[in-house]
Amino acid sequence: LAARLAKALGLPGLRPAAVDAARNKHTTRACLKLAGLPTPRNFLITEEGKLQEAAQVVGFPAVLKPVSGAASLGVKKVTNPMEMGRCYKEIVDELSTLIVSSGALVQGSPENKGQNAKQSGVDLTVLMEQFLDGPEVDVDVVMSEGEHRYACVSDNGPTLEPYFNETWACCPSLLPKDKQVALRDLAVECIKALGFTSGVFHVECKYTSHGPHLIEVNARMGGGQVHECNRLTWGVCLVEETLNCALGIPSRPLVPREPVSGTAYCYVNAGKSGTVTDMSKLEDLLKRENVVWAKPLTKVGAKAVGPADGLPTWLCDLFVRGKTAKDALDYLQAIEKENPVVVAA
Repeated sequence: LAARLAKALGLPGLRPAAVDAARNKHTTRACLKLAGLPTPRNFLITEEGKLQEAAQVVGFPAVLKPVSGAASLGVKKVTNPMEMGRCYKEIVDELSTLIVSSGALVQGSPENKGQNAKQSGVDLTVLMEQFLDGPEVDVDVVMSEGEHRYACVSDNGPTLEPYFNETWACCPSLLPKDKQVALRDLAVECIKALGFTSGVFHVECKYTSHGPHLIEVNARMGGGQVHECNRLTWGVCLVEETLNCALGIPSRPLVPREPVSGTAYCYVNAGKSGTVTDMSKLEDLLKRENVVWAKPLTKVGAKAVGPADGLPTWLCDLFVRGKTAKDALDYLQAIEKENPVVVAA
């Protein structure tokens, strides 16, 4: 909508065609293939009758995901045809409950009210893709006048399969420099292949056993902790850079040679299903040095879902600093082991 309004009003902004290509994962793959960039095997499943053909084209292991989505909603790993059939039905059922609330795609519930996602024009067709192994990263990129002016690579911890729920992240990346450079270069080339020349982008990639691969390009600043992560690690404000791009001001962020500090953050996933009984430790965490925040994402008395029973519930949002990314990550994981939000079966 913002891209189309900018075009209609003659204002600086992202090209609508490029935004559409980025929002549709199947179209993204087609653009990458056309540009000669690494592209995993994929198949668009328009109906249940296409499952067998999709399995033959893509093979196993694979990932089922909506062509348009966010926060790993409706994303599952499958390892055989029987599992694929079951998960496809689960995903279609889950997608039917999604709503658009405050511009975000979320699961509908008494607390989350909004317009049905499909009725809002969100394409919820399921895409099957070759499973990509290896470590996952985020690459936050600022583009201006056709070139990248800033690119920050952050590590993502292993996701909770089969739902791909996020676990932790740290910045800057702990991967070898050559792999970081390869991932950064791929992210930038993918942005260009989609037709973008300026803007702020949150790009998700993996360094697989056969080189760097794209997961997706988000044509916006990353959500959650991403703004604070870049600001505290490199001193770059992505909100400011977004405003520069929106105003047509060339972007040239001042980036230090070395990071200002290391950062790490996570959404704490419920380890088991049950009821939230105690959250008092979060207040105590805020008093500790180098804890940036400890935000509750649930409340006492609420039900929590563990990975054995479905998409895990996020219990709290933790963000810490350290002298290095490794220091910050070690500190974060030590806090997480303290079980800051208690769930009783």
